[in-house]
Amino acid sequence: MTQYKNRDKSKKRATILNGAIDVFISMGYELASMDKIAETARVSKRTVYNHFGSKENLFQAIVDDFLAQRQSLKTIAYNPEKSLEEQLLAFANAEIFLIDSPRRSGISRFLTTVFLKDINYARETVAKYPPSYGMLLDWLKEAEKDGKIKTGNLLLAARVFYALVEGAITYPGLFSGGINKSAVKPMLDEIIATFLARYSNEK
Repeated sequence: MTQYKNRDKSKKRATILNGAIDVFISMGYELASMDKIAETARVSKRTVYNHFGSKENLFQAIVDDFLAQRQSLKTIAYNPEKSLEEQLLAFANAEIFLIDSPRRSGISRFLTTVFLKDINYARETVAKYPPSYGMLLDWLKEAEKDGKIKTGNLLLAARVFYALVEGAITYPGLFSGGINKSAVKPMLDEIIATFLARYSNEK
């Protein structure tokens, strides 16, 4: 019985979050109301408050879930049996996951707008998670130990990789309605080739 209740509670939470995302995307944070969120999620306003307590808590839950999902995609261990290109592509795809569907692109634009209005809040929120390049930094360390990569500065190399991906794909796509992975593949291939031309130790 307890397991059933927990499953039902988790399902209800997800329903409310999905409704809140729709409302936040369409109306923005300030205009979104708990009444509208409850209506969109097709639950009572009391149910929304019972799960989250306030609009602020609900918004924070959306941020936490979104960033945690992105972080889980970046959990990519170095594999000496796979090509460097294949593994770097996995990191790039985990990054552009943020904008590779209309819904996720909408969430990303909404969160970006909120964060730009309150830089201190953005810093506090992002600080709860490892830096976006954290897993790539670990990967680069292992690739360097394996003799496949030579950077001279691992942190700089990790930041350069994400600067290339974000600057060429993520941010342009964020404010142009998202992207199609197949359409950006030539750019991804070029980014990875450029990165490896600088840092690969395979000759």
